[in-house]
Amino acid sequence: MKKHLLPFWLILCSLISGMLGAYILLNYSSSESPKNKIQNTPVIAEKKQVEQEFASMRTVENTIIEKIAEIGPSVVSIIIKKDLVIYRSDPFGFFEQPLGSVQRQVGWGTGFFVRDDGTIITNKHVISDTDAEYTVITSDGNEYDASVVATDPLSDIAIIKIDQDTPTPVLDFVESTTDIQVWQFAIAIWNALAEFQNSVSLGIVSGKERSIETGSQKLSGLIQTDTAINPGNSGWPLVDLDGKVIGINTAIINNSQGIGFSIAMTQARIDYILESIKKTGKIQRPFIGINYILSSPGIQEQLELQADYGAYVLDEAGSVIPGSSADIAGVEPGDIVLEIDGVPITVKNDLGSIIQNKVPGEILKLKVMKKSGQEQEIELKLGEL
Repeated sequence: MKKHLLPFWLILCSLISGMLGAYILLNYSSSESPKNKIQNTPVIAEKKQVEQEFASMRTVENTIIEKIAEIGPSVVSIIIKKDLVIYRSDPFGFFEQPLGSVQRQVGWGTGFFVRDDGTIITNKHVISDTDAEYTVITSDGNEYDASVVATDPLSDIAIIKIDQDTPTPVLDFVESTTDIQVWQFAIAIWNALAEFQNSVSLGIVSGKERSIETGSQKLSGLIQTDTAINPGNSGWPLVDLDGKVIGINTAIINNSQGIGFSIAMTQARIDYILESIKKTGKIQRPFIGINYILSSPGIQEQLELQADYGAYVLDEAGSVIPGSSADIAGVEPGDIVLEIDGVPITVKNDLGSIIQNKVPGEILKLKVMKKSGQEQEIELKLGEL
């Protein structure tokens, strides 16, 4: 009887063991899986976020690399050479006798092509020495003699040209200065220290509409940038991530780091500069046609003016030039031009500085306080001189 029941007991024990194991497994899974899921979900989400951010950074990086490759061939080095006299001294050092001259490199700068016929824009101070010779070195290492076409000392702009058989690669400019945003990325390519051709730095636009004084010259409407600044940077293009020029480097602040300035430039302005050279042989400048003094609290009190800021048009014959833009627009002697395009005219930001980077032919909106004390909005078509 017992032997006969042995198989039955073995089967029953197997069934009970299986059911018990299944019960434990199910309870373990139901109690642990949600817990693990809750614990793992934030980790997975964070990992995906990191991967997405890395992918975005990689996209920006690739964009910058691509734009640098496109921009590079348009940027050139400008080498300044000059004949220096060599002297022979007597053994005691009392007398010097000229033996002849030798050409030496005395400076350097940067520029970039703005027309495919070899036309280059740079800073006026780069090519200011009329006794020097200028050599352009292109990105492929070829050297060309350069001639100075025209300069604009007031805005520190110069146009030079080389003769090259094949079309030169050019850079385009932004359409408007409103396209330039503070904190946007900015790429610079330049001839660093006259040795490291087509060096690249990446930074941001730190500010707009800055004004600085360099010796006796005042430059206004500048872009401030923190891209790396070194000797030889003058004339390099400052470009956005679309590869379009937003400015031309012009100056740095001595004994500082990360404070550089570029001349804001648009496609309309560079087109006008080149067209004016073609027509007149020089870079013509914006011109309104008034003789004025800047009002201030002191001037207001002294002359009994009705505003302590603005450009006071002298209340005398000839202060508004007949036939000028101001005359046509209705500006009269004794008026005070308070604002241009919403920008107040002050001692620190005078009328000349405000129109300096504008293009003749533009329509400007002036806020004018008439001699009667009434304020008027006047539209003026900017002239040229």
